[in-house]
Amino acid sequence: MGTGTGKNILEAQVLRNEIKRRLIKHLISIFAVFFVGTIYYWVFEDLSFLDALFFTGITISTVGYGMPDTISSTGRIFTLFLILAGLSVVLYSVSYITALLVEGELTQLFKVRRTEKRVSKMNNHIIVVGIGNIGTQVVNQLLRFKEDVVGIDANITEKEIRERLIEDGSKLVFINGDATNENVLLKAGIKQARALITTLPDDALNIFVTLTAKNMNPNIYVVSNISNINNLTKFIYAGVDHPIATAEIAGVKMVETIILRKQRENVLDVLNIRDKRFRVEIVDVSSTNLEGKRIEELRLKEKYNVYIVALLKGEEFVLGPSKNEIICKDCKLIAFGEEEGLSRFRNDFLQAK
Repeated sequence: MGTGTGKNILEAQVLRNEIKRRLIKHLISIFAVFFVGTIYYWVFEDLSFLDALFFTGITISTVGYGMPDTISSTGRIFTLFLILAGLSVVLYSVSYITALLVEGELTQLFKVRRTEKRVSKMNNHIIVVGIGNIGTQVVNQLLRFKEDVVGIDANITEKEIRERLIEDGSKLVFINGDATNENVLLKAGIKQARALITTLPDDALNIFVTLTAKNMNPNIYVVSNISNINNLTKFIYAGVDHPIATAEIAGVKMVETIILRKQRENVLDVLNIRDKRFRVEIVDVSSTNLEGKRIEELRLKEKYNVYIVALLKGEEFVLGPSKNEIICKDCKLIAFGEEEGLSRFRNDFLQAK
């Protein structure tokens, strides 16, 4: 989605404008010939308006139904020029319009107009930039929640996107273009959108999309994928409200599944807030040093800045357990805290007896 793509989009816009201009010109030409012929036969040859219009039509099309006996010599000469006009102007214009329909350019123009009309009626919708593997999942989840979605991608067709969708795609509007281009974001309704999710594989492009979007709508909430966690500060400075290192989260979860398998922990999520990393984990109490202890005596907040946000007791889910809650052998804890604090918590309490 670089300079070349932006140039292609500009060229496509110029082409659409040129098609519209030529189409209007040809339609005006056809109307002008019909108008002049009809007015002449109606006013100067004393034909009724309907007969004048009909005779103009068969003359221009050179069908040849014959000429009314009341036509004057001047009218015959006028008819000769009208036939020439029909052959040159009208038939050429009709041929041009037919070619547009056959080649699909006019259909594409109408499709663009329909898209712009649909987006103009949207409010508080969500824009998704980059409909690759991650972007497709994002769109599917948004559609599952019945959200209005505008998808932007320069390297994929609408047909390919809709083939990937699991959910009903009726609330999805697709725009083929470069989201770093302000005109494309305007077409996507950036000024009335409530959020933008950018999932491009290049951090520089994600940052550029964010800067462009925030410049056009300072209140929009931006969620962005990060390929390189070292760029986190740059994303924050660019105005990203919620940066997510999707690859790192996946990697952490995979490794945790193997390395921490004996401790029966499950990493639910990894959050990057400012320059700190937070985690949400499920801890199986069995075979640890936590059994039989009250939550208060663990002093998790003071020593580790870790919080027990919930307990799983069989089928029972206890949200925000009391500090006097006794941790039983069959319990599972849902712990939240900074990564470094959770690491010390594991070393102190989660070792096998």
